[in-house]
Amino acid sequence: MEPDQGNTAAAVLQEKAYNALNEFFTSHESQVLEIEILPPAIQPMGGELMMQDGLNVGISKKVLVLAYLKARQLFFEGAKAGVISHKLLDASRIILLNDPEHITAANYRKRRILAIKAEKPNELNEVLDLELVFLNSILTSPLHRQSKSPTLWHHRAWLLDLLIPITLTDSSGKPLIVFVRAELDVVLKSGERHPKNYYAFQYGRRLFARLHKLNLDGTDHGWKMSYHEILMTSVLLVKAWCCQHPSDISGWTFLLHLLPSLEHVHQRRQIAEEVLEYAISLRAEQASLWVFLRTILADSFLEGERDVVLQSLHTFQQTRTRTGGDLSCDDRVTQAVKWINAYSKGLSEIQASQNPNAG
Repeated sequence: MEPDQGNTAAAVLQEKAYNALNEFFTSHESQVLEIEILPPAIQPMGGELMMQDGLNVGISKKVLVLAYLKARQLFFEGAKAGVISHKLLDASRIILLNDPEHITAANYRKRRILAIKAEKPNELNEVLDLELVFLNSILTSPLHRQSKSPTLWHHRAWLLDLLIPITLTDSSGKPLIVFVRAELDVVLKSGERHPKNYYAFQYGRRLFARLHKLNLDGTDHGWKMSYHEILMTSVLLVKAWCCQHPSDISGWTFLLHLLPSLEHVHQRRQIAEEVLEYAISLRAEQASLWVFLRTILADSFLEGERDVVLQSLHTFQQTRTRTGGDLSCDDRVTQAVKWINAYSKGLSEIQASQNPNAG
């Protein structure tokens, strides 16, 4: 084959791959997709470029790279012209699917959103909704690199400044409550896709930090009556997720981050007791789980109610010592107790931290 013929054939393949993937995205732009890279042993039949089943699509790495090369060509040709168009938006979508750290493509999407906000504000809500759907499709799909992309999670965090004010236009506050729950669901699902997904849970921290700041801003808004209920529900969801993924340190650290925001100490104690009961009943050995328990029992989270939970841990340790049992579990318990004894804050220290003006 002559070189020109080879180049032409490659260009044709790239365009076919790009068009197939772009058409699928466009026809489902308002729906969250599940995208998967097909293993070499599984390929589409009958000359198809993708395997589709409803909102699920499987793509080979080869086809994705071909589509990416065409998308990159289209994107930079348009970028040189300095235009903001759907053509570039479509191309950026496929670029980020293949290369989630492509900052230029992510920044283009930001500029387009800001341009619409300035020039066509009545279209902003729809554009933001579609942007969230696009991010959901990538961040919650079984894509190893993409679900843990710092660039995509930063892009989502950037969207918060635009999305939250929109949810507050309803005086009841219900849209904000629904939004927070939906965002937490995305964080947890992405955490399932990529274990120890630091960037997903860091986004969760930012989300609840914004919620806390809004609660203290001095305005009278209907959702604030449900603020502590939202927090408790969220903590219970995260706790349940952590118990299903007990080796995931990022999840436990996120739960540890949320606990102090609970209004009542007995609520924090409830979470600690439930996690300890879970660990005891399953003879859990996961280091991440025990790091969570020892931290919450050594710090001031539980204030004066800490001793109740500590007693349960000591009772379990004594029972295991008398009866014998699984050594690996016993080692975790023993190590946790030693760590708590070494680093535990005393009651007077806890009270001083709560009342810095005392003494």
